[in-house]
Amino acid sequence: MDYSLLIECLRQKQSLTDLEKDILDTGNELQKTPFDYRSAQMQVMKNDAKYPTVSTEIAALPTTVPKPIEQFTEADIRYNLTMQLVALAVKEGWQSNF
Repeated sequence: MDYSLLIECLRQKQSLTDLEKDILDTGNELQKTPFDYRSAQMQVMKNDAKYPTVSTEIAALPTTVPKPIEQFTEADIRYNLTMQLVALAVKEGWQSNF
């Protein structure tokens, strides 16, 4: 599912909940050009700390390869951010195709 509509709606809101802000921050990290590895890594860690159940769900996916975040490649970071975005959007009430 394309979450660009959700991201755009959140950008237009005057006041955001913590969850909405985290969705927006995660989406913004994915859209940065050029990709900022360090900033994206920090967003992954922030989301992991704030939403441990989401982190656990992502770790349990068959497409997730377990390794320390310090060993993540750019593709790993993008994958994790994408899965976090989907999971957070679902928490917000949006549907997922995953």
